[in-house]
Amino acid sequence: MRLMFTALLLAATPAVAAPAVIQPAAVAASSTFWTYNAQNLINGSGLSGGLHDGNYNNHWMTETTGEPAWLVFDLGKVTRLADIRIWTYNVDFGMGYSLVRGAKDFTVSLSTDGVTFAPATQGTLAKGTGLPLPAQVYALSGDARYVRLDLLNNHGDQWQWTGLGEVRIGAVPEAATWAMMIMGFGLVGTAMRRRRQMAA
Repeated sequence: MRLMFTALLLAATPAVAAPAVIQPAAVAASSTFWTYNAQNLINGSGLSGGLHDGNYNNHWMTETTGEPAWLVFDLGKVTRLADIRIWTYNVDFGMGYSLVRGAKDFTVSLSTDGVTFAPATQGTLAKGTGLPLPAQVYALSGDARYVRLDLLNNHGDQWQWTGLGEVRIGAVPEAATWAMMIMGFGLVGTAMRRRRQMAA
């Protein structure tokens, strides 16, 4: 009886697993400085062992138009989200002056259709150092195919350039939940079979 109760409890308990990391399928940007590329935000360039380098060829930066910058990431399908992982702009051309171009305050909005976006979170990114940096992670909750990142300012660059290194999305691992439920049902079946055998 105790074994059956344990199996039922396992079957009813969702699995707790680390979020699956999604590399967005595409990205659109409000603007891009001519020596940079928005695709650098999603193509893994500059990433090694979870750290992002300081090479400008592996980053993205806006034009100097002064408008609040935005990015829209297409995940390829509607997904249940867990977090957003942002590697800040980390390019240091010397004397630290270029590090202030990194995005600072931001908001995140989610959409299933790419037209209507709902606010999801906001935050403040730490300034880059020029040394390899890990992602800054912010919790998300909801289903979306499109993730919009509005970059409200930078760390004080007088030319109003705003940049980032890379973006990844954490998704709720539904497969792990199903695996735990199936295992729980298997344990219940085994317990019921044993009980019948013992009664016979």
